[in-house]
Amino acid sequence: MPFESIHLQYDLTRRQRWETHVAAWLPALPKYLFVAGVLVALTWLASYRSPWFLLFLLAPLWVLRGLIAAIVHIAWVPVRHEDIIINEDALGFMAGPERLWVHLDSIVQIDRFRDDLWSLRCYHGESFDVPVALINEQTLAHIRSKVEWARTPEGFQAAVQRGRERLGFGKNESEKTNG
Repeated sequence: MPFESIHLQYDLTRRQRWETHVAAWLPALPKYLFVAGVLVALTWLASYRSPWFLLFLLAPLWVLRGLIAAIVHIAWVPVRHEDIIINEDALGFMAGPERLWVHLDSIVQIDRFRDDLWSLRCYHGESFDVPVALINEQTLAHIRSKVEWARTPEGFQAAVQRGRERLGFGKNESEKTNG
């Protein structure tokens, strides 16, 4: 039976976004903080040799940029409006005035960090929090089947082929210029 696409529109509060963001970062946070601590210690020791080494103090900010950017966004935007379309193969979300799409097989994790939200995390770092009340079991089962398919050799090969086509690999020069 073909999957019927759904269009979801909802708002996420600061508290909802904060809890899902922190819960997603929490398992990896000690590792990141360890790396940041080592970088700060080494930079402090190197600064005795030359004060230019103090520029390396910016490195921990780079390591933790995802966490910092999300915290700033949560603090800056009180309520975030979400507009998501889920179809047979992809999930479309609004980024400003433009709708961007991610393939469902790029989702690597489906969790419930809160009782009222499903969190869908993609391999490239994007995350989508969807209220439990808006997403039915059929849609969730469809997304999970795409996630499981992506873990098979056929699914992996399909993702590689999609990337090759997008980058134009496998075409000769005359095909690239003609179409």
